[in-house]
Amino acid sequence: MSAVAAQSRQSLSNTLECYEPALALSEAPDRLRAFLQIYEDVRGDKVAPTRSDLDLRRLAKLLPDVTIMERLAPMSVIYRLMGTAVAERMGADLTGHNFLNYLGQTERSRIDLGVSLVTELPCGTFSVYENEYASGMTVRAESLALPLDAGTGHAPYLSLGLHSSQTPVSYGQEREESMIGTRWRDGVVIDLGYGVPDQATMDALKVEDDGTD
Repeated sequence: MSAVAAQSRQSLSNTLECYEPALALSEAPDRLRAFLQIYEDVRGDKVAPTRSDLDLRRLAKLLPDVTIMERLAPMSVIYRLMGTAVAERMGADLTGHNFLNYLGQTERSRIDLGVSLVTELPCGTFSVYENEYASGMTVRAESLALPLDAGTGHAPYLSLGLHSSQTPVSYGQEREESMIGTRWRDGVVIDLGYGVPDQATMDALKVEDDGTD
């Protein structure tokens, strides 16, 4: 992943400037921009908005693709809310389940690290990857993750996600269960005004390109 250049919180307030690298990667930039504008409007000068701050009326069209996750401990990232469209793609409402259990074994520690950055630093992340669904379809997907105040006013934060751009890549045989992130394509770490990880951590987030399209 690459980092968005650090800027002061004041300069980022109520703008989408820090999100431009994510918007450039997205196949649905207008949809992503709409979500980001709502997030920034309710965040204001806070580190992160609370769940009660979220404007459900403005989010109505996006809510089916929204998730909220809580990182209870290393390797334990629990779905606290799963939008109906996400649940339909996964084949079940996984609220209360460990998100990491639906990743390949080799990806779990790396993704847990990414979630920890959102909930502890905090920062945002935007990832482009492939999912393999139980239906047999493989899709190009993208996910935004942003901090959400759990009501304490400090870390650890929840992870608020928007998942979109489900572009079919291939079709195969049905599988026993859906798997998230079977191939990672690209991503950025988003500086929300509180910095980005050190280089060693950034390197740990990277996935080597396998040379395939």
